[in-house]
Amino acid sequence: MAASVWNSCRTAGQKFVFTPLLRNCSQCGVTQSSKTSFRPLRDASIQRRELSSYANSTRTGGRWLRLGLGVAGLTAVSGAGYVTYSYRQAMATTADGPVTTAQCQSSVDLPPMKVTLYQYLTCPFCCKTRAFLDYYGIDYQVVEVNPLSRGEISWSDYKKVPIVIVEVDGKDDKQQLNDSSVIISVLKTFMVNTHKDLDKIVTYYPLMVTEDANGKEVREIANRHWVMVDLETMSEEYGKRRRSEVKWRKWVDDHFVHMLAPNIYRSQAEALQAFDYITNVQNFGPWEKWAAKYGGSAIMWTIAKRLKSKYQLKDDVRESLYDAANDWLKGVGKKKFMGGSQPNLADLAVYGVLSSIEGFDTFNDLMENTKMKPWYERTKNAVKSHAGANTTHVHAP
Repeated sequence: MAASVWNSCRTAGQKFVFTPLLRNCSQCGVTQSSKTSFRPLRDASIQRRELSSYANSTRTGGRWLRLGLGVAGLTAVSGAGYVTYSYRQAMATTADGPVTTAQCQSSVDLPPMKVTLYQYLTCPFCCKTRAFLDYYGIDYQVVEVNPLSRGEISWSDYKKVPIVIVEVDGKDDKQQLNDSSVIISVLKTFMVNTHKDLDKIVTYYPLMVTEDANGKEVREIANRHWVMVDLETMSEEYGKRRRSEVKWRKWVDDHFVHMLAPNIYRSQAEALQAFDYITNVQNFGPWEKWAAKYGGSAIMWTIAKRLKSKYQLKDDVRESLYDAANDWLKGVGKKKFMGGSQPNLADLAVYGVLSSIEGFDTFNDLMENTKMKPWYERTKNAVKSHAGANTTHVHAP
């Protein structure tokens, strides 16, 4: 099944940039350039295959919080680094760290398997991954990662979250998936194809290493936002919807998610509100809670102003957020979801990112000043009810 067909390389700020054609071949692999290398997936000590993604090195989940909290922890106390080391649910402690299990109705299109998600609770990319897993009713365990020590992922060469480990019944090895978009694409491909060979599917998402105009190494996972399907079973109509889904999934990662930090840390008061919420999720000692709340919020308020400039947001960053939301709603149009009668992966991505700030002033303002609320509530209900678990997806992505 569908490895990707790539067109000829073109110059676009890098020496070699490959762009996927709108249709994917079910036979051939990625065309290589003599100056482009593809790093093979490698077995590790736990007999896993690691899919190393550096695609969103500046935006991968938890970056904003880790940066602010790390500085706050060094300048105040280490308690500031534990701001995202928290849970809304009771947790049991195992050898792998704090773990909770999401009990869902198992998707009809997946074989028996164990899925473990390593995350930060409030990370938008982790929320996006959970939205996908919950919608499709995939049972999974959650391991909350300490954002300072990251001891729970000390076994991994990849030190960001989310990370998902998949253990398929009858298989001796474990499959490690990194990067929220790659995780979602791989698992959805696993669902919609009949052969159910996860090891093979992972090869459809190779690590591509290139050099930019300055000779700096650039790493990118090919096909991050593409679900690989058999062309023989793909209708022309789905081909059009699929291209739209990819477009909006990229928009979430490249644009929409960057609206969050400048907005939730827009002012000192809002930064304090955000950290007050996070620190109250778990029982902190008085000193740890104070250091996390005031030290972390001060750092993030400063960083938010830099992010505003970096992403060229309006003076009132709320206006940029509202504009992005209106762009999304224009794309949805009169449909219930971007996917039509049911959410697609773009719907789940936008919902997942927004769910990470639900309850904040930013979220409340967005609901009050745009028409996002009806779509958000519909998508939330679909995710919470595991609506995707009741639909057969093989041959009908």
